[in-house]
Formats: sequence, C-alpha cells, structure tokens
Amino acid sequence: MGGLTTAELAELVGGRCEGSLERRITGVAPLDTAGPEQLSFCRGGAWARILPRTTAGAVFVSDLDPPEGTVAIRVQDPRLAYALAAAALVPLQWPAPGIHGDAVVDPDAHVDPAATVDALAVIEAGAHIAAGAWVQAGAYVGRGAVIGVDARLMPHAVVMERCVVGARVWLQPGAVVGADGFGHVVGPDGPVRVPQLGTVVLEDDVEVGANACVDRAALDETRIGRGSRLDNLVQVAHGVRIGAECMLAAFAGVAGGARLGDRVVMAGRTAVVDGIEVGSGAVFAGLASASRNVPAGRKLGGSPARRYRTWLREVAATRQLPDLLRRFERLERTVHAIVPTSEHP
Repeated sequence: MGGLTTAELAELVGGRCEGSLERRITGVAPLDTAGPEQLSFCRGGAWARILPRTTAGAVFVSDLDPPEGTVAIRVQDPRLAYALAAAALVPLQWPAPGIHGDAVVDPDAHVDPAATVDALAVIEAGAHIAAGAWVQAGAYVGRGAVIGVDARLMPHAVVMERCVVGARVWLQPGAVVGADGFGHVVGPDGPVRVPQLGTVVLEDDVEVGANACVDRAALDETRIGRGSRLDNLVQVAHGVRIGAECMLAAFAGVAGGARLGDRVVMAGRTAVVDGIEVGSGAVFAGLASASRNVPAGRKLGGSPARRYRTWLREVAATRQLPDLLRRFERLERTVHAIVPTSEHP
C-alpha cells in the first residue's frame, strides 16, 4: 500500500494532526481539485476562500480551519511543509544506471558505473561523472569537467570544459555553465576578444534554471555557493562570487566581478553592477538595480536602488501626481480670476 498516513505526514513535517491519524494520503493536488486521498495546503489569501469547499483528505494549515471531514495538519509554514511532503509522496523516478548506446562518451572520460547517461548526451575526454549522476538526453559535458554525486543535467544542459558541478546540483533544460564571459576591449580595428581562461564552480545543492547562464571567469573562477537557486533566464557574469543559499529570480543579472553574500534575494529583473559587493541577507525588490555597495540585510527597491521604504513612498507619491496636477490647475485658475492678469509676472 503506497502513500503515507496523516500521522506519518505530521511527523515528517513536525506538525500537529487534527482529525484522523490513520487516513492514507497517496498524492497531492490544489485545494479546489484535491480528493479524499490527496494532500493540499493553504497559506491564506485568495485560497482561504476556497478552503471551506475543499474535499482534500488532508491540508497543511497554520491558523485556518478546513471543512469537516478534511484532516488539518497544523504547521508554521504550510508551503514548506507541502514541499517536504510532496517530495516524499511523489518521489522523483531516478533511472537505472548505465550508458545508453546512442550516447557519445570519449574513451578518456570517466563515468562511474552507478551514473546514468542518456541517449545523445556527449561526454568529452577527461570529464568525470560521479556515482548517481544523471546526464539526460542531449546534455553536454566538456573536457575535464566534473559532475558530482547525484547531480542531474537535464536535456540540452551544457557544462563546458574544466567546470565543476557539485553534488546534487540540478541544471534545468538549456542551462549553460562555463560559456565565455563577455570580455572585449575596443581596439583601433574594432572589438578585441579577451580570452576567458578561468572556470566555474557550482557548489553542492545548487540549482540553475532553464536557459540561465553562468559564465566562466576571465582568469580564476565564477563561483555559486552551496544551496543557491537561480531561476530561468538568470545571467551570472564572469568572475562573480555568489554566497550560500541565495535566490535569484527570472531575468536577474549579476555583472562581472560582483560579490554577493549569503542568502541574498534578487527578485525578477533586478541587477547588480560590475564589481559591487552585496552583503548577506540583502533583498532586492522587483526592478531594483544596485550601482553601489549594499550593506548586509538592506532591503532595496527601484532603479537606481534605494531603501525599500523610501522607494515605496516615492511610488505612492507618484500615483498622487495626476490629482495634485488637477488641484494645482484649479488653484491657478482661481488665482487668475482673483488677481488681474496685468499683475501676473
């Protein structure tokens, strides 16, 4: 019998079960479609209006009450609890190890017998694929590159020569690690390419989103710290150092040589100018662009970036401008009606 009981789910996430402890849950689904054998979660907001109508077997909640017949599992963070439970209920089906007959593996590459290489993947000379790694169809691993234990390169992911991918790293489809950095100088006859001779190191448990790019350094290394997450279409330029457990959302960009501390959060379409240092725990609201060093823990908004609360006040004031303009025009007409035109400058 598959799945987990509600008691087992509560123990897994450190929650408290209200209702049947023996109800068996076999899958997950949204609140509005979940059935009696499925698990969902509710953090409030618009979903709170759906909660009373759910037919889910169990729901992770903090202070809300599901309808009668649905087991409430009380947790501090329903979304975090759901993430842990979903991974247990619907585990990833890792394939059996082995090298597909249509894969291209250089004789001088080392592929651990416990690794998996799918059809049309290419492994160049000197590359090292560790135990449990999964190189999916069409992925590319360059000369001398290292792929760590249980890492996963999804279709058409690219790891260029000499780059290092740590344990349990995931590269989503089309991610590129180790492309040349954008290094060019303008000579008398036009742009001259600066050789990009460094490499990239992705520490353990990093994830790089679809079509995101992490460029190799010009001389030393570009490094992404342990547990950091890069969303789709993120750009990390040459020589950047990103700390542990950072989160960069789609279209975020970090220019060459910039330094980010640990647990920095960059929302969508945010940017850090080359050479800038961002302290640990800093948060960039959407569209924020930092052109100077950012202290640890600072929350920023706008472009150029400034303190988040200052930016919010500016945005609020901007929304009042049409009304202020109309009031000014009425005041101006009143003044003109009271004071003769000849007396105006």
